[in-house]
Amino acid sequence: MKRKLLCLLIANLFAGSAPALAQSDPLVVTGSVSVGGTYTDEDTKDTSKLNEYRDLSNGGLVGFDVKGRNSRYWFDAFGENLSRDDQYITARGGMYDVFKYRLWSDSLKHNFLDNGLTPYAGAGSSNQVATFPRLDPNIWNGVEMGYRRRDNGALFELQSVTPWYMRVEGNQVTWKGAKPGASSQGTSPGNGFVELSLPVDYKTQNLVVEGGYNTRAMHFDLSWMLSKFENSNEVVDWTNGYNLGTDRTYLAADNRYTRVAGNASFRDLPLQTSLAARFTVDELKDSVGLGQTILSGGAQVPTGAQSGSFDGRIKNTTFSASAASIPAKSVDTRLYYNYRKRDDESRNVEFLSPSFFGNYSSESFSYEKNNWGFDAYWRMDRGNRFGGGYDYLDTKREGRFDFDRTKDKRLFLEYKNSMFDQVSGRLKYTRLDRDSNFLLANDGTGTTDPNYENRYVTAFDLSDVKQDQWKLTLDFVPMDNLDIGFEGTIKKNKYDKNVLGRLNDDRREVYLSASYGLPGSVRVTVFGDNEEAKYDSTHRIIGTGTTTGAYEPSSPPNASNYNWTGKITDKSWAAGVAVDWPATEKLTVKASAIYYKTDGMVDLSLQEGVPASVVRPVPVGTWDDSRRTSFTIKGEYAFSKRWTFTGGYAYEKWEYSDAQYDGYRYTIPASSNQNSYLNGTYAFQDYKANIIYGLVSYRF
Repeated sequence: MKRKLLCLLIANLFAGSAPALAQSDPLVVTGSVSVGGTYTDEDTKDTSKLNEYRDLSNGGLVGFDVKGRNSRYWFDAFGENLSRDDQYITARGGMYDVFKYRLWSDSLKHNFLDNGLTPYAGAGSSNQVATFPRLDPNIWNGVEMGYRRRDNGALFELQSVTPWYMRVEGNQVTWKGAKPGASSQGTSPGNGFVELSLPVDYKTQNLVVEGGYNTRAMHFDLSWMLSKFENSNEVVDWTNGYNLGTDRTYLAADNRYTRVAGNASFRDLPLQTSLAARFTVDELKDSVGLGQTILSGGAQVPTGAQSGSFDGRIKNTTFSASAASIPAKSVDTRLYYNYRKRDDESRNVEFLSPSFFGNYSSESFSYEKNNWGFDAYWRMDRGNRFGGGYDYLDTKREGRFDFDRTKDKRLFLEYKNSMFDQVSGRLKYTRLDRDSNFLLANDGTGTTDPNYENRYVTAFDLSDVKQDQWKLTLDFVPMDNLDIGFEGTIKKNKYDKNVLGRLNDDRREVYLSASYGLPGSVRVTVFGDNEEAKYDSTHRIIGTGTTTGAYEPSSPPNASNYNWTGKITDKSWAAGVAVDWPATEKLTVKASAIYYKTDGMVDLSLQEGVPASVVRPVPVGTWDDSRRTSFTIKGEYAFSKRWTFTGGYAYEKWEYSDAQYDGYRYTIPASSNQNSYLNGTYAFQDYKANIIYGLVSYRF
């Protein structure tokens, strides 16, 4: 009787029409409910890194997983971590061939700082006040930073008019709390800077309406989307310790986004061709009030903006089409084309303030991309497959000062072999050749003109580059129940036309895994991963700009003007083992251990010929080094058909070292109010934690 009553209650909750069918076609409900708790013993100065994207606080654990079915209706409901910061609940269901729905609520908290200190009162609000100078952290205020994100939504799809369908989806995402921020106090960080706690109170509302036609041979759909973003705090006022006045930081502004999209696909065309096409047209708009004053030496100076607001408007248009065919029995081909255009139609705003900063105007950025390519594969026999392809991307830009056009040409060749029972593999080579149009190649009137250096300073993201990439994948089964996998990647970028900036970078990745286990017995899986990246760059020091050749990198070095190089090496290692052991018919034990380490270094050197009087740079050994060790063990005991007991233990240790945090202090004293004030964000990341948890589950 109790089980029947529980089934009826849940059926009423998730499928309201079920009672009418209860006598003729009862809804069969199955599932489980879990209740337990967790305890965490932590050793850390700041728990935010331990709980950065999860909730490990001491307390209860509650979850459920329920399913209901009959000949007409169905539903699934799932929930975990109920009432905790990382709670997740979803329910979906419907009536077969008539409609379906989905409801969800997904919560997450991103923690940044738990035990910080700040000289400001009202940290995390839109008005933060302090009396400066205030160099003694013992009289500061405590501060915590983190925001809660929650996504609540619903979807409904009508299927009763097949092959036509209609779908409506809506959701609301909210963020509440605070996040890290910073600002210089004068005209640069040289006048001191402060770390701030910026308020987060956002809301995004989305609505999507879609309709379409779907059969085995073709598909069409058209959708419309509206998204609205609102920020309750678009400005933050805070006390400036250098100017000793009130300064202002501007945050994200309200905006509105709309999009129209369409898709079409056709199957069973000649040569077994499948054709697909898609287009989108969208628009992003906002209107932001412009600040009319800035701080300078304790006084407010008009900047003279010619408009009181900035009206932003960006339009995007995309189109893509592809055709996949089988022109011969052992040949597969694909042709494709992609187009994207971004039009920045935002209002141009000019600031006229020659007495202070000079004239400035807002910058727009637009571009147009044309991308096409093809690939083809030939299966020589059952175990050998050869393939290759070519991709061309032409990008034209408006608003970028250094590059206005790039052409990327990418070629790949691939070989797959599966002719042996024990071994299969794939080898792929890719070659990228980018040709860029550099706009500053003739800047400057001579080697003493600061603009002359623009000829040699190039951003590597759009510079000419030649890239070679090799990737090898192997799967090896030397004996029954033993699987071995290998994956290796080598990638080299050479920026052969760069003089200053990045010259080349190399990457190497190796991954190896093995798994062995007999059916119904212990299964052991191990893995290892090693990655290394190297970046070489050249830069220039200019101490005396009036010396002939000052801005020419090839000129002979002297004590004031010379080149220096940086070689960055990032290495990472990871290794782990997992054991799955059915100890008895009722007891299953699972355990895993993972070790992860990163090691970075920067080697700095001066070019040959620099006088000995110039102080040589010292290599930086602790360049974002980290180490993580974790161990987990979990036991699950099936006491009966309905009752299951689960218990587990986890250990985690995180260590982080970076030269920029060595000798961390909350205050950096200086003269003439040029002090800096920090609050501890990211400074104390190390932690060690022991976690114990248990659950009791009831199946019905």
